[in-house]
Amino acid sequence: MLTLTFLFKNIFDITVTILLLRIWIIWSMNNTYNSFIQFITVISQPIVKPIQSLIPNIKNIEIASLIILAVVLLIRYPLLMSFQIGIFPKYLIWYVLIALLSGIKSIGYLIFWLITIRSIFSWFNRDYNDFDHVLNKLTDQILEPLKVYIPPIYNIDITPFIISIVLYLLNFLGTDCFPLFWSII
Repeated sequence: MLTLTFLFKNIFDITVTILLLRIWIIWSMNNTYNSFIQFITVISQPIVKPIQSLIPNIKNIEIASLIILAVVLLIRYPLLMSFQIGIFPKYLIWYVLIALLSGIKSIGYLIFWLITIRSIFSWFNRDYNDFDHVLNKLTDQILEPLKVYIPPIYNIDITPFIISIVLYLLNFLGTDCFPLFWSII
């Protein structure tokens, strides 16, 4: 069962990450010619398109992707628990609470990895590409407000480091507060 847990956890994690990226990109950017945005759109289109034809977007918020994300987060924990210990939680409210916490944790992981990738990319002198544009646009929404309060120290921007530390602390806080299921979600 460990193999099934690993397989399905990774499938759920990748699906949630792609849906979160799609929602965030559509909300914050309006560039359909960027190759990375096209990649995220094409890879998530098979699961979004059937619902998208029924539910329209509201301004820059793609409701169909949000609904699919909510459904994936709702079924994620019970399915993984059934693989690990063979039982389902009994109450629906637990599904909703765990799905909400799972979504928050997934957003934290996405922000952490985007900021980490941006920090590593900043060390190399390379040509500007489509992925850089999306990466900078998404992470600037988080980093720029903090740069007002935390100035660079000798031309070294420490805001990514501080955000990473805060995200690690929040992850450990989640582990302390919800030890039964934080590692599974």
